[in-house]
Amino acid sequence: MISDSRVTLSSQQQAAYDIAERLWVDKDDLGKCPAVWVKGKFAGRRCPSKSGRGIWPYEGLGGPCMAHGGAKKQGRATGAWIMAHKFAEELDVSPWEALLLVIRITAGRLRYIEGVLASAASDDELTGGGEIVGEVVGGPNDGLPLGGRNLGWWVTKSEEERDRLAKVSKAAIDAGVAQLLIERELRGGEELAQTFVKALEDMEHAGMSDEALEIARGVMRGQLQLALEK
Repeated sequence: MISDSRVTLSSQQQAAYDIAERLWVDKDDLGKCPAVWVKGKFAGRRCPSKSGRGIWPYEGLGGPCMAHGGAKKQGRATGAWIMAHKFAEELDVSPWEALLLVIRITAGRLRYIEGVLASAASDDELTGGGEIVGEVVGGPNDGLPLGGRNLGWWVTKSEEERDRLAKVSKAAIDAGVAQLLIERELRGGEELAQTFVKALEDMEHAGMSDEALEIARGVMRGQLQLALEK
């Protein structure tokens, strides 16, 4: 049971949290729907369906399938809290804090990526070929002048981060996290990333060399990631 005074859940959401907590104990068993058939020739057997089957974004996470209430309020909340437990283990925070933290991190990363894409000098930079390497807080072609970069990798990352943000925001709502808290984390991540993007733009407009800008970008990306995770 959640004891944090900042979290107020409905009875269904609280029940879903308790179910998710029990299911999370045996993480190796999350692939199938946890329900047991109570009628018909399969009575007493566990449902063979994939967990969360047919319910976006919880398919495969460990919650009930569509046939066993996965699309109902408590079923969605169960899937959401299992997702929260997964993030909590990765980030070493409580499940409900994990949802908000992932929202802030993803919103910040997405805003930073959008800042990179906004600097494209032409459509060719967004669709061009060439070898693509890098990570979301790194990225290719950072030291190349405008007009000579391939930003296709960043386009792909933008789509991935948008999808991730939509899924986690949906999970936070289904889990019962207050909408105001979600919006606060979204704004916080976006505003922090915008500060870094603006600083880089100012450096570029001031005539900083490509070599110095590349170093600055690397430092700021690292600092942005650390700041978003706090």
